[in-house]
Amino acid sequence: MNLPEEVSICAISDHYEKALASLSEKKKLDSIEYDKNKISEAIYFHLCKMKYSGWKHRINFKRHKKHTIAEFFQDIIAYYLNVTLPNEYEIILEKKVKNTQPDILIKKNDKNHFIIELKTNIGWNRPQESDDNPYKEFEDRIRNLSSNFGIPDTNIIYIFEEHSNVSKQFSNYFWDSDKKCPEKRSEKFPFSVIYPLFNGTDPYYWKQKRGFKRTDEFINLSDKDILEMAKNNIVTPFESIIKVIQK
Repeated sequence: MNLPEEVSICAISDHYEKALASLSEKKKLDSIEYDKNKISEAIYFHLCKMKYSGWKHRINFKRHKKHTIAEFFQDIIAYYLNVTLPNEYEIILEKKVKNTQPDILIKKNDKNHFIIELKTNIGWNRPQESDDNPYKEFEDRIRNLSSNFGIPDTNIIYIFEEHSNVSKQFSNYFWDSDKKCPEKRSEKFPFSVIYPLFNGTDPYYWKQKRGFKRTDEFINLSDKDILEMAKNNIVTPFESIIKVIQK
């Protein structure tokens, strides 16, 4: 069909359709190297490149507030679960049962098996260490999910995109800022059920040379540059989460 010029002049709906269709393709990785971070680096790459595209768009389109990426983060994680987990696993997003609607429900052999809650930003509801129980919300949420979906609370985890948007004390449980390496996982709740994936997935916030004004210009980044950044910014390998799900 020859579309009217007023329609064809803008290609956004076509590109959006292709982007979403790419997530639904039935593919599986041939193999998983659990001792390497190749899948983690791939997830970092896509998130970083999307945010970099958003930064360029903000400059070129004169957009002062960035788009939210939370739903795409959810879909990317679900996509990589689909391509890595065996066929007996099924990934379901936003399924509501009673008063709970987890981000990702994983079924195994058609039975509820695992739940993942995802956060790109903990937002206004940051836990305060001064509170009597700063992580009560996590406890209540996991209890409700476990009850409603018939899943052991040991099979419910949180995946954070990054560790750095809560507090310095929070970050210290996961990342050694002096040595620039991950900390040993804590057995203390809720840190034992929280898996932050990365550092610094948004190039907008990377440290730049003196005088650089990020609101008016952007840096030049290649795919190779982003992959190199990925290698040094993995906090929790996604590969280790895949093993937890299958254990």
